[in-house]
Amino acid sequence: MLQRENILYIRLQLTRSLSMGNSLLTYSIDKIHSALNTDGFVFLKNFGEKNVVTRIHELGTIIMTTDVTVSSEKRNLVNSSLALDFHTDHHKARYIAWYCYKQTDLGGESKLVDARTSYEQLPEDYKKRLQEIHLFEHKIFDDDSESIPLVTLIDEKPHFYYSFWLVKEEDKQDPAFVAFRKGLANNHFLKLRLEEDDLLIIDNHRILHGRTAIKGSQDRFLKRFWIA
Repeated sequence: MLQRENILYIRLQLTRSLSMGNSLLTYSIDKIHSALNTDGFVFLKNFGEKNVVTRIHELGTIIMTTDVTVSSEKRNLVNSSLALDFHTDHHKARYIAWYCYKQTDLGGESKLVDARTSYEQLPEDYKKRLQEIHLFEHKIFDDDSESIPLVTLIDEKPHFYYSFWLVKEEDKQDPAFVAFRKGLANNHFLKLRLEEDDLLIIDNHRILHGRTAIKGSQDRFLKRFWIA
């Protein structure tokens, strides 16, 4: 785990084009896109609810919204209280945004790691192999395929689709996959605690996200937006 001073340093480096306390309204959509392209995520404190949907629409088309709460009635991981390992969401979501209405009083921190860093540390034959490994698709939309490559090159840049629980059993011991997963575990990650009115946006094709277990009051409420 990173020391506090290193976390603060990386946070400042990864958000150098956006001040932590400023609103999205202060910045043009070009600057926001630039920050996402350069850094992979944007974290804004005290953003406020009023203009969330309007500003998110400027990033693309909202293809799904989800209330992220702890609910025993919903049998899925996102609505559980469990800690979640690093993963991407559905591949059709280029960006994911979370707006925080309420945070639990213990746990529930968001965790981010740059998959591109782990990928670039691999030898070329491992990089090529990862492009051949397909994960099961998390089927949600009518035209979803059976599987998606872990890595797809677009304009020579790697785009990632990754969830350990969607990896085929025969690929979990593949040396390239093992090395990639080890890199994710060993590289620096960022832990953020969203509070009321905070907004977090990530590049879902680059930044893997997870969370710590939701404990305490468990009244955490985030609104999640998938943006194509």
